Amino acid sequence: MTRLVKLNGKQPLPIETTNKKVWICTCGLSDKFPYCSGKHKFIQDEDDNVLYMYDENLKRKEVKEILFYEE
Repeated sequence: MTRLVKLNGKQPLPIETTNKKVWICTCGLSDKFPYCSGKHKFIQDEDDNVLYMYDENLKRKEVKEILFYEE
């Protein structure tokens, strides 16, 4: 099943366990997902009213339209 998931956080979410503190990714760019890898630094200047996609090189593109087709 294919899924489209939008993560729109700009900072990681800290979670404290009994042994340590971990940081959970909320931006969707982490290569250690669900844990933060620090890549949220690339999205700090995003406009909150615009939808973006990133390629594997973290090149940002603005999404103008998403079309869904039912078969």
